[in-house]
Amino acid sequence: MSGSGGGNGDGGGEQGEGQEEGAERRARGRRAWRWLRDHSTHALLVAVAAAVVGGVVPVLVTGALQDWLSPPPPAPATCPGAGCDGKDSQEEGCSADAVTWLPPQHNPVSLHVRYSKRCGAVWGRITAAEVGDVVTVRVEDGSARSAVVEYGTDQYTSMASVGSTFRATACAEPTTSASRTRRWHKYCIVVTDTTAWK
Repeated sequence: MSGSGGGNGDGGGEQGEGQEEGAERRARGRRAWRWLRDHSTHALLVAVAAAVVGGVVPVLVTGALQDWLSPPPPAPATCPGAGCDGKDSQEEGCSADAVTWLPPQHNPVSLHVRYSKRCGAVWGRITAAEVGDVVTVRVEDGSARSAVVEYGTDQYTSMASVGSTFRATACAEPTTSASRTRRWHKYCIVVTDTTAWK
C-alpha cells in the first residue's frame, strides 16, 4: 500500500515539476518576446538611421568634394568693353576665361593672341622671347597696345577693347641688341571674332 501510495506521490511530484518547468519556459518565452518587442523597435530605428546616413553621407561628401575640386566661376568683368581698354588682363580678371589663338607652325617666338568675350578685349603675348623684344596688338578701327620684354622670356600687352565682331593684328618684333641669341624677323598674326580660338 505504502509503495503504491509512494508511487502516486512521486507521480504527483513529477507532474508538478513538469508544470513548473512548463510555466518557467513560458515565462522565459514571454520575457524574450517582450525583450525582442522592446528592442526590435530600437534596432529598426538604428537600421533605418544607418541606411539613411549611409546613403546621405556619401552624397554630401561627393558634393562637397566636387565643390572643392571645381574651380570657382569667373567673377563678373570689372571693366567690360571700352572700360577694359589699356588695362591689365590679369588684374581685371579677364584672363580667367580667356581663349587663345596660337598658330601651330612657323611661329618663331610663340606669339599668340588672347581674347575675353566676357571683357570684350584682346591682348598679345609672346612666351619664347628675349629681353628687348616687343609685342603689339592693334584692333582695326580701334586701339593699339604694346609691351617690351623687360626680363625673362615672356610678356603680354595691356588690353585693347573689341566689339562683338572685330579684326586685330598682333606682332612680335625682335630687339636689335647684339647680345640676342636667336635670329628671327618681325612676325605677325591676324585674328577675328570667328578665329578658331582654343
